[in-house]
Amino acid sequence: MKSLEEAKSIKGNLESKAIPVAAHAGSGGRLFGAVSTADIAAAVRAAGGPALDKRKIEVPTPIKTTGTHSALVRLHPEVQATVELEVVAG
Repeated sequence: MKSLEEAKSIKGNLESKAIPVAAHAGSGGRLFGAVSTADIAAAVRAAGGPALDKRKIEVPTPIKTTGTHSALVRLHPEVQATVELEVVAG
């Protein structure tokens, strides 16, 4: 388990920028399927962020379109980060 100070540092890092997530999309911006928590964890890692446990990522509604979405990451029992995702056709 991460320390409280480390979790707060990671939270600041995650909330400072939008994370690009590439997904297969049709012509109207609708995705083939949905963005999974594993996809989000991989995108954060690819963007230079920390390795996240996909089970600690919560998506309020399924992400099925391109554009800006958000997800909640539980970093510590006392610390949660809201990550902004920029879903692009890829």
